[in-house]
Amino acid sequence: MKIKLVLLTVFVTLSEMITAQQNLWSRASQKDLKNIREKSIRLSHYELANLNDDGLRKQLLNTPERSEKKSVKGSFIKFPDGKGKIDTYEVFEASTMHPDLQKRFPDIRSYVGSQVNDPATKISFTYDPYFGLNATIQSTTGIRYIDSYSYDNKIYVLYERKEAESQEKFKCSFKDNHDQPLSNQINGNTVGKTINDGLLRKYRLAITSTARYTSYIAQQAGVGSGTDTQKKAAVLSAVNTAVNRINQVYEKELSVTLQLIANTDQLFFIGTDTFVAGDDDQMTNQNVIVTNNIIGLNNYDIGHVFTQWTENQGLASTPSVCTNDKASGVTGSVNPVGDPFVIDYVSHEIGHQFGGNHSFNNVYRSNPESAMEPGSGSTIMGYAGINPPDVQSHSDPYFHAISIKEINTWITSGGNCGVNTTTNNHAPTANAGLDKTIPVNTPFVLTGIGTDADNDAITYNWEQMDKEQRSMPPKPISSEGPMFRSILATSDPSRYFPRLSTIVQGYDPNVIDVTDFRTWEKLPSVERILNFSLLVRDNNPVGGQTGRDDIKLTVSDEAGPFVVTSQNTAGTVWNIGESKTITWNVAGTNLSPVNTANVRILLSTDGGLTFPHVLVASTPNNGTYTFNVPGNLGATSNARIMIKAIDNIFLNVNKTNFIINSTLGTSEVEKVKTGIKIYPNPSKGIFTIETESGKGFSYTIFAIDGKLVTAKKEVTSGKTHEEVNVSHLPTGTYIIQLDKEGQKISRKLLIKK
Repeated sequence: MKIKLVLLTVFVTLSEMITAQQNLWSRASQKDLKNIREKSIRLSHYELANLNDDGLRKQLLNTPERSEKKSVKGSFIKFPDGKGKIDTYEVFEASTMHPDLQKRFPDIRSYVGSQVNDPATKISFTYDPYFGLNATIQSTTGIRYIDSYSYDNKIYVLYERKEAESQEKFKCSFKDNHDQPLSNQINGNTVGKTINDGLLRKYRLAITSTARYTSYIAQQAGVGSGTDTQKKAAVLSAVNTAVNRINQVYEKELSVTLQLIANTDQLFFIGTDTFVAGDDDQMTNQNVIVTNNIIGLNNYDIGHVFTQWTENQGLASTPSVCTNDKASGVTGSVNPVGDPFVIDYVSHEIGHQFGGNHSFNNVYRSNPESAMEPGSGSTIMGYAGINPPDVQSHSDPYFHAISIKEINTWITSGGNCGVNTTTNNHAPTANAGLDKTIPVNTPFVLTGIGTDADNDAITYNWEQMDKEQRSMPPKPISSEGPMFRSILATSDPSRYFPRLSTIVQGYDPNVIDVTDFRTWEKLPSVERILNFSLLVRDNNPVGGQTGRDDIKLTVSDEAGPFVVTSQNTAGTVWNIGESKTITWNVAGTNLSPVNTANVRILLSTDGGLTFPHVLVASTPNNGTYTFNVPGNLGATSNARIMIKAIDNIFLNVNKTNFIINSTLGTSEVEKVKTGIKIYPNPSKGIFTIETESGKGFSYTIFAIDGKLVTAKKEVTSGKTHEEVNVSHLPTGTYIIQLDKEGQKISRKLLIKK
């Protein structure tokens, strides 16, 4: 592939640990950049690495087929993560080709694998003489790539998807296939939401290469002046990489795999062709004729044409797989290589052919029955980056729940012409919980339950399922339509709305900058219904299965906003053992229709990243809670409080960080400026409290976790010494809280027996 890196910043600092891993990878520097490819991609950050091409080829030589996965181990191969770390993957061959085609092109290969230490992290890559290694690694934290950078396939560029920027626009059209009535019935109540039959559906794929695409790829491969045989092999290498990447998505999302037909190369045109460049409507019609004439109507299940144009556009009939229009699909791009081409464009158009409609809510080219994503969307069937207002610049490589439902409907009815193989993979279960009523203008968290009988590494997606078209970006006053964007699946069954960092930062309903994540997550300020789906994926490498469950939230304007009203002043300090009060605005949440009687109060010591400390597991939802600061929290200047509803999902966090001190004296005789001594300390259970003034004081003793162990006792005025006997207490750390002349003082006492 031709790679032209337009750099914003450059980092070439791969760790030396790469050099010791099977001699495959080593650090590369700018001086190594010779005879490099060019690729129209803008990177804000990247790493360079040398690959021992011969070493990798030898490791791949005896890699078993994926079909043998249950009986044999794969090849264990190491790949860099672009951050100085090497990860080991168990790899299997996963050919995208019919066996006869693979036999004729033995040097063009395709593989899949899972990270040994994190099976949810998947790798999909191709390897061939023309473009070397091209790998995509997808995890619950993001997507990264390894692409060949030099024509000798020794220098590679490593980068994350979020670091790649596109400067191109794309136009997608689609043609309704009116001969297929099911395309308009996909949202009916009788339609299954997911496929859970344990089948892998294989479809015969016919890819046509226009003369323009062939010429472009040949130049990329360095064989622009080569033979026709070389050019076709180069095109097949590029097509193989594209199909490998498509299969990585379709197998995981839909348990669908595409296999290039045996005579695929007969559809690769060199020099001239009969296609009308730039006219996607004519090209889809022409491709049906061309593919049927060369391949035969009954010898493929889906056809698509790749081309190179002066602009980016595509067109496909919806649905068309397994119909007489099954080759009615085209994708063209200025630079028809890489993930922007394959995921944003090709996977999108093939999604149409499988029955998927546009999933975005923006009015232009949207579908009123599937417009679940705010703005231009962020999933494959969205228009990410090309239909303002845009949520983001590229599509994430997964399907929205509505798209999965639509495609599943077609492939189990009119599109059921593929070859089905039993995988013995069981579908995961999904439980989204009970429907709830929540207050307006109040954050909430959805937590589901997923299980998998095969112990696969399941992931969770919470997505809003409201299709009504409204002005975008979403507004708090919207009584219908989507309010929350879709995000990549994670291993966490919970999702905060808006995301937790936004809640901690301080939710602002007035943010309208489309480049700001907060713009695409808005809390309703009016009464309405919010529908959500929980989609659980098992990410099984032989054909993913999914489980789905839905939940309905009723937003009531009779309650809310629910707000934490204490600890909102900078400089607030807590000392262990002190009595503190937390307050909140109940805002009618204790009354009908919300009816939340009790809340849980949690504490964060890392600025709101996590809330691991339970200050109280349950307390009445009456707006106030008083307690003694426990001594097991540790010192921090980044404390935050979260109050969560019990038997409901709403919550909120105080507005600013505050301080918790935990430094207390433990010397044998402790004297402080207050004129108080506690001795001996440590003690065997009997100790003395001594004051200088003789004006009287009181004391209370707490366990380190804040529990009261000795009730408050008054020491009369005129007395300067008080002997305390707590020998009944076990060995441990305790807090003595003294009240002297209106001043509260806390001291740590160690009891050792």
